[in-house]
Amino acid sequence: MNTQINLCFLHGLLGSGEDWQEVLGIMQKYNPKINCITIDLPFHGEEKKTSVENFKETRAFLQQKIEEKIGNKPYWLIGYSLGGRVALDFSLQNIVNKNLQGLILEGVNFGLESELDKAVRWENDVKWANRFATEALSNVLADWYQQKVFSHLNEKQRQALITKRAGNSATGIAQMLKATSLAKQEYFLSPSWIIKWETFRKQHHVVYICGERDEKFKKLAKNIQIPVRIIPEAGHNTHQENPKAFAQTLLDFVKSYYEV
Repeated sequence: MNTQINLCFLHGLLGSGEDWQEVLGIMQKYNPKINCITIDLPFHGEEKKTSVENFKETRAFLQQKIEEKIGNKPYWLIGYSLGGRVALDFSLQNIVNKNLQGLILEGVNFGLESELDKAVRWENDVKWANRFATEALSNVLADWYQQKVFSHLNEKQRQALITKRAGNSATGIAQMLKATSLAKQEYFLSPSWIIKWETFRKQHHVVYICGERDEKFKKLAKNIQIPVRIIPEAGHNTHQENPKAFAQTLLDFVKSYYEV
């Protein structure tokens, strides 16, 4: 790669830009012209005091941060879980964004189709939000990491995550859960959005990444018409569970569009 490549990374719920450090080290060791930028989402990391109430405000926040950190230069968005949903919403709601080159989605949900599913999800997110807002964070995290999507983790891995996430603002996490609930997200596989997807994919490079142990999202990946890459020996959080394989997959995908 003879030109600088700007890669912008968005973490998941309870995370921060620090979650990407191992991947970033591998990427930049491969080629110093790969410029890796991390953005902390509202209520997280360095943005704990930043508040949003919905996806529209989150899009505006992300646009501002991209302009601050990258300026008027081409870039790729890489998002994990919640960060991936934010990146997806941002990208498809701004398909005239000429600087956005590509979208890499890791373990991302494309939305809920039925109103019943949305109602059930909203009830569940509100339940968790209330717990984060009112109970000891360590207790809530202990239950959070018992959810099915984390079933591949062993007890040592769960405890490590609980310790790592203990510095979060519990009330902030509660607010983010409600502001960016999957129940509020567009269903990006609906017929009207599929048309926009087709337009977007003609102008941007897109790939979906998930772990071989992440049964939920492997199944979801079968329903989307974009390239899929499976990361071995990893569950939902592939970039932390197998950072070398994730970084190599990312490198292979990105560099295929540039002169090597």
